[in-house]
Amino acid sequence: MSLGGLEIALVAAALLAGLTGTWSPCGFSMIETIGPVGHTGGRANTTVACLTFTLGALAGGVATFASLALLGELVHGGGDRPAYVLGALLALGAAALEARGAAIIPQVRRQLPEHWRRRMPMPLAAALYGVLLGVGFTTFVLTFGVFALAGICFAVGEPALGLLVGLAFGAGRALPIALTAPFANRPAGIRMIELMAERPAILHGFRLGDAAALLMAAVALAVATPAGASQLEATLGADPSVGGGELAFQRPDRSGFLRRGGESVALPGRDPALGGGRIAVLDHDEIAILSAPGIDEVGRISAPQADAVAISKRWLAWRTRSEGRDLMRARRLENAERPGPVKHIGRAGGAAQLGRPSLDGNRLVYARATRNANSIVKRSLGAKRKKSAKTTLLRSRTQGLSNPSIRGRALLYVLHTRGADRLMLASLEGRSRGRTLLSRRSGTLWSTALGQKRAYVTHIHGTTPRQKVLSAAR
Repeated sequence: MSLGGLEIALVAAALLAGLTGTWSPCGFSMIETIGPVGHTGGRANTTVACLTFTLGALAGGVATFASLALLGELVHGGGDRPAYVLGALLALGAAALEARGAAIIPQVRRQLPEHWRRRMPMPLAAALYGVLLGVGFTTFVLTFGVFALAGICFAVGEPALGLLVGLAFGAGRALPIALTAPFANRPAGIRMIELMAERPAILHGFRLGDAAALLMAAVALAVATPAGASQLEATLGADPSVGGGELAFQRPDRSGFLRRGGESVALPGRDPALGGGRIAVLDHDEIAILSAPGIDEVGRISAPQADAVAISKRWLAWRTRSEGRDLMRARRLENAERPGPVKHIGRAGGAAQLGRPSLDGNRLVYARATRNANSIVKRSLGAKRKKSAKTTLLRSRTQGLSNPSIRGRALLYVLHTRGADRLMLASLEGRSRGRTLLSRRSGTLWSTALGQKRAYVTHIHGTTPRQKVLSAAR
């Protein structure tokens, strides 16, 4: 996920909260335990122990904060304005308590199991110690930031954000200890530990830093545009497509329209798609290709039983159904009047289904659903080698993945969970699910389109049901 103001603020707060924990009894004991005076394994063993301790702390942080965020997503869907307001209030309250240097209540007074270092190899014991410290609530807590961050992760319900917070907290917990432990028996290390133990002002300074970071997080939460903030684009509309700063969609009777200059212009067909300065519409068993500026027909191809289409400067792609199977087809469009031969892209029979196509240049994306899994597939239409032609971008056995759209390096799609349907924006380069742009706990989010600055989605709602096109800022 990309790091915006909210992510940076929460990562800073988590990092400082972890660093503050070094002043706990457990923090001091860890420096000695995994350092040269805590065992007889020598410098090499100390180095390995410091590394495993750091990895354990990172794992512990992720286990706590990412799990809380995932739980929030499952319980209430997350991503709405009340969740962000609650998170801002938690951060603001914790910032005030940190600035005052208030005593931590409730306090966890549990110490780390000291006998582990005698019964286990030091690297293994260090890893387990790291996990306990990274979890945050299994030993002494020295900042209200830990409680605030836990509440924020649950309230916002963004697993990717929880992962970042967990990694930052784990790093803050581990690095001061792992970097100090190897020199704990040297004058510089001894002096550093003495300063930490004898100068309460240093701890107070870190708590003031916690307060500042939490205040920054409160402001970021208050002004952030949460998942759920949307703009109505078409009251009775579905299946959006964007290109050249214009929006195309179809009405409930499947008639196509183009939003141009604040007015809706009727198109000579259904299920319109924009791309490459042209418009494609379905007209009976054919696809008509229109010039976007003048809406003049420039080409027409046969496409029996086609029910979804996408177009770019170089390619035309469509989905059709034949003999109980979904089929994906494409043709090169160097010349709209004389397109290239039909290219057979993919098929799905039985219970399997193919989603609507989306094109950007020669890259085609669509969803594929089977009995066992849902996936989003990218095809490079101009690829000469089959190995490089098809890539599975996302796959899930437990959640729905549908209606992808592509633009540049960005992928837009709908994630269907038990709690809500979520409009997600991800990177084509990564395997992350991305971040939530829009969340709906009632109704269904369906077909999508990705513009330069906004993302568009069909919202199906009500018992009739009704359809409308919404948009959210990228």
